[in-house]
Amino acid sequence: MGTKQETKLIVLAVLFLATALLVHAGTAATVVPNKPPLNEYFRDISGYIPLQDIDLIEEATRLLQLDDYLFTYYAGPSGPVNLYIGYYYTAGKASAAHSPLICYPSQGWKITEQPARYSREIGGFALEYEEITTTYGRQQELVLYWYQTYARTQPKAYRTKIDIAFNKLLRRGEQHAFVRVSVPYDDNREEAQAAAMEFIRVFFPRLVEFFAEA
Repeated sequence: MGTKQETKLIVLAVLFLATALLVHAGTAATVVPNKPPLNEYFRDISGYIPLQDIDLIEEATRLLQLDDYLFTYYAGPSGPVNLYIGYYYTAGKASAAHSPLICYPSQGWKITEQPARYSREIGGFALEYEEITTTYGRQQELVLYWYQTYARTQPKAYRTKIDIAFNKLLRRGEQHAFVRVSVPYDDNREEAQAAAMEFIRVFFPRLVEFFAEA
């Protein structure tokens, strides 16, 4: 019991520190990074051909407070893959992104398999993410998602503020993103999972590079 209580106190202390740092950061002038648009930077992903860009309606971009985003279908060696990145320049938008656990049901999708958490090493970086399966009528998708600040990743939104504070201490700025990789499939979930990881192995190191761009 004592150990659990101590853990909770430590978590609360870290959250308080992160919040304090972010409040202090909010008083500083906003610096917009000099970056290419996401849909330009990720137009060329080795082995994948962009098929279709999806434009979000203005209400959605306003609700999500997006500074930039990418919503694209790619054709790959194992079939189609959908990539969504919601990108934010400042710490003040750390709570703007919405989890698929909220977004999918609100659009009529059913979550048929609850989140399973995974940790993998990709290109020398640790990737922490969650995975769910969803259905809409006869459509079925495997969905992998995470929140990212520079090379730090985790699947829980509340941790974003802690990671942003950590990056500020390392002078890596306030940029952060929500990332989702979706793969449609019929019956073979394992093949969909392999296709998603095949894409992520190529894409994820480039996303870290994008964060590092001046």
